[in-house]
Amino acid sequence: MSQSVGPGAPVRDAAPPERAGGAPKRNHDCDVCVVGNDVAGLVLAADLARRGREVLVLAPMPPARPWPLDGVISPGFTLPTEDLVARVGREDAHELLILSTAAAKSGLALAERFGVTVGPRGRLTVARAHAADDLRREHDLRQALAPDTTVLVGAGDLAALLATDTFALGLGVVPAERVPTEALRAALEAEARAAGVRILSVEGALSADLKGVRKYLDTANQRVRAFQVVITGAAAFARLGPKVARLPRTPWVSGGFRVPGLAVPYAGVVEETGLTGLTWHVDGDRLALAAATATPMMTRVGAARVLRRHAAEAYGVGSSLVEGARGRWLPETGGMPLLHEGERGVWYALIPGAGVFGLDFLAARLIAGALADRDDRIALLQPFASGTLTGWAGRIARTAGYWHLRLAARLFMEKAAKPVAAQEPVLDAGLIGLPVQPPEVLPAEAAESALPPPRDPHRVSGTATASARARQGVAAATSASRHAARAALHAASGWASGIAARAASGPSRRRRPAPEPEDDTPPQRR
Repeated sequence: MSQSVGPGAPVRDAAPPERAGGAPKRNHDCDVCVVGNDVAGLVLAADLARRGREVLVLAPMPPARPWPLDGVISPGFTLPTEDLVARVGREDAHELLILSTAAAKSGLALAERFGVTVGPRGRLTVARAHAADDLRREHDLRQALAPDTTVLVGAGDLAALLATDTFALGLGVVPAERVPTEALRAALEAEARAAGVRILSVEGALSADLKGVRKYLDTANQRVRAFQVVITGAAAFARLGPKVARLPRTPWVSGGFRVPGLAVPYAGVVEETGLTGLTWHVDGDRLALAAATATPMMTRVGAARVLRRHAAEAYGVGSSLVEGARGRWLPETGGMPLLHEGERGVWYALIPGAGVFGLDFLAARLIAGALADRDDRIALLQPFASGTLTGWAGRIARTAGYWHLRLAARLFMEKAAKPVAAQEPVLDAGLIGLPVQPPEVLPAEAAESALPPPRDPHRVSGTATASARARQGVAAATSASRHAARAALHAASGWASGIAARAASGPSRRRRPAPEPEDDTPPQRR
């Protein structure tokens, strides 16, 4: 993420539009301009307007396709708490979790006050056997930093709740409620208009000059002049372009299944951890599902194939048709919200994934506090301001991380599956009606003499032919080579994803230009 507008950014001259030679533009003056009408942008705009600020929202058009799954308002972050403590320290991690919990409770109260249907209740993070220990450590650390916000669910209870025995452990988050995405956004937009916020639709290109005390944002026929600018949401980042705001993205697929006879008691949002990212919820016989992929799915057939493979691991979808299968891009900021001030008076807010509304309410609260109350708690998220790698390096890092997790799970399952030695069938005389004779006890010398001679290992029985042994040898060699290849790829992908993590956690490589020298003495030639 570039924290400033570079010299090559698409900017407009700050002179009045009548001098530009084109048709005059309509000017809009405001104190704060919010670029983006997502949940965070609308909550922030309404909050600032109630505090007496003149706020204008630029809504990119056409709107993005809605996320097919319901969102969830709950505390916490996608980044594991153990990694959060390693990045910011135990004290700051504790404060961030407390802020997240307070923002989630405030968001739930707002949604209920605006008449948005809230529920079913619950957000459940599940893990398979290879990641169960990580989920248990997450619960212990969350209990130490933010007590009574998580609860562990054992394998038996988890199987009863989800109607599948695929997962070994679950972690419930408290409080958590499902919320329809479009209903929540519509209610927040109505509330923002009632508070006096002006909302303008933006079609086509949007250029910006954000370097001065007064900021300028231009469309084809309108100009906005503001003292503060907030850029929030993936649509706003994409509209302004990479020289103003870089948008790290990761490919996902989403869709749904109609599964007759599917009966799942738990109706909350379920997320899988320790693999590659999987989110779903069940309403009656409909399973709504979304999954991360290594590469973007350009066709509906490819997206449907990926969804069917993931769904079949937990539920017997059989030949059910995939409804609304499609690939899409979602923001990926390393598991933490990207919140920071770039140039003076320019604020950035980008929430990872989709439908994680607890982080939207947290972003709105922190930015509103920084603008209106000079609250500096937004600095707690400054270590994550650089975001993740973008471009080709980011694509390679994401692909390596994806396969690193999948191969780790596959190697764990291969290690856990112990081979069972084949035993020759033993004929039970009682089963065929023959009298069963008690075993005869012989002396030790007689027992040794009664032992059969050692079996020749080179003698082939009537059932185990030479060709069968050859096929078994080829199968064993193939399995061993596949295991070795997976182990090598797992090590290589772990190395690549580790480099990406260190690069993302370090300071940004994009440096601001050096200040001009104070004196007018020309530099000496060597």
